Amino acid sequence: MRLLIGSLLTIGIGWGVVLASPTPAKRAPRKHAERRAQAEQICLAQGPNCKLVVKPGAPRDLTGAACVCE
Repeated sequence: MRLLIGSLLTIGIGWGVVLASPTPAKRAPRKHAERRAQAEQICLAQGPNCKLVVKPGAPRDLTGAACVCE
């Protein structure tokens, strides 16, 4: 009986810690759109044949954008 109560108490404390932990911050969609627009503007300023690439494996610069020029 002690073992059962002890295990239930341990599980309860564990779930209490999990539920009390802070959630990760989420980026606002508006900021994401603004950053993308700014990256696209920078990319287009490099030349008329440049375009913004959003592939996951593309090399990125410090702004997090990938720009490819033909």
